[in-house]
Amino acid sequence: MKITVGDNHLALADLIALGSLDTQIELTAAAVMRIAESRKIADEHLDGASAVYGLNVGLGANVSMKLERGSTADFERSVIEGRMIGIGEPLPDSVSRRALAIRIANLCNGNSAVSPHVVNQLAEMYNKGLTPIVASHGSVGSSDLGQCAQLCAAALGIGDVSFRGARVSALSALSAANLQPVELAAKDGLGLLNSGSVTQSAAVEVIAELGVVLAAAKQVAVASCEAYGVNPGPFLPEVVATKSVPGADDASRLIMDLLHGSWTLEEGAIDQAQHALSFRTLVPLVALVETHALSFANLLLQECNLSNDNPVVLLEKRQISSSSNFQSLAVSVSGEALTIALAHWSNAAANRTIRMVNGSIRGVPRYLAPLEGHSVGFNALMKSTVAMATRIRYEANPASLDFFAISENAEDVASQFPLVVEKLSRQVGWLRQLVAIEAVTAHQLLCLRQELKRGKAAKRLVEVVGKHVPLIEHDQPLGHFVDAVSNSIARGELT
Repeated sequence: MKITVGDNHLALADLIALGSLDTQIELTAAAVMRIAESRKIADEHLDGASAVYGLNVGLGANVSMKLERGSTADFERSVIEGRMIGIGEPLPDSVSRRALAIRIANLCNGNSAVSPHVVNQLAEMYNKGLTPIVASHGSVGSSDLGQCAQLCAAALGIGDVSFRGARVSALSALSAANLQPVELAAKDGLGLLNSGSVTQSAAVEVIAELGVVLAAAKQVAVASCEAYGVNPGPFLPEVVATKSVPGADDASRLIMDLLHGSWTLEEGAIDQAQHALSFRTLVPLVALVETHALSFANLLLQECNLSNDNPVVLLEKRQISSSSNFQSLAVSVSGEALTIALAHWSNAAANRTIRMVNGSIRGVPRYLAPLEGHSVGFNALMKSTVAMATRIRYEANPASLDFFAISENAEDVASQFPLVVEKLSRQVGWLRQLVAIEAVTAHQLLCLRQELKRGKAAKRLVEVVGKHVPLIEHDQPLGHFVDAVSNSIARGELT
């Protein structure tokens, strides 16, 4: 697969694909021209009277130090090496590879002044399968400076890369790929590492996984409503229209479509006026989660496609200006909001599951155990239900508010976007397990009420879950059934 970068914004599908070794990139002619012009503007300012951060004056607390022209190559190399401060286990190759591609695509905007031969080197590395080894920690979200230093150091022959299935030195991999280490010009070092592409890449994987889990979660929730025999009144479009919050109309249409054919829609089938809020509020819950997931994804796409640079080159004005483009605060706070929305979903999912197990439903044995009075049935599984829901709730605690001033107090705020992405990733994993528990529970209840007419979601759940879970007719281990369904959800089978 070949993805062209430089003129059009990368879509989420493109960003996901950029993590694969099967993907190649190609820079547009216009992007190549912008990169070259940006470099020319930097060279014009190199000996100018105005101080330009990272070009003719130092970095961080050394911002008042004028740089000597004769030491450019050594200084630029030290900019990279001195900031390779990532720690912890290496990130997955897919995250590092995508991060490299995102940075290349971002350089195509022409706002960075990175030399054309350096950008070309990065593109060659990507297309020849050299994936830098990047540590998992070290960023606070005001660019992934330390991790991007590791990401781009390989172009200079520094550090290690994953190449042809093995971890090798960057220098040896460059040689094997018929490439030579590059020498950096003024500001190239800062231009390479002043990016949030590592965290952006990790976030792409999280939002992709979340999409799969939410698709299953909605199917399972509707199937649970049917299995329990919930009054569908709150789901009706005409009811939702009386207070249409963002996304509610779409949520109503989706739920009613998934209920199509269900016995619960037959006139007089449900004699109870209304049911617990964990069932009844499914429309606003779907709307809430979808709205925040979409907001987070859109802000993430902006971060990936627009300039992360400081200073930033203004092509039309031929100027270089200080900026705050590296600060990813909006997407970080949006991620925080998404974790809270998912906590609300998990609270409802856990309560629906507990009610299906403990509910007094005519003709259904207590705890969904056919040997009522002699077996624990699904009752013990509720401990795992609560364990997952509690973990999801814990990950909703805010992370973006915590920071210490560093760099002689010049850097006194940060977005903590990496930490937000990490906790969101853990949360999505716990949510997948919780959805699997609800699915296994709803499957048991549907099978015990097999005489009732099933809607689309219930049919799909019985079909998919039934491949991994039988009707539970006696006490037996249930955990491996949940794990099997969880893996099925991860494969996208319950959509």
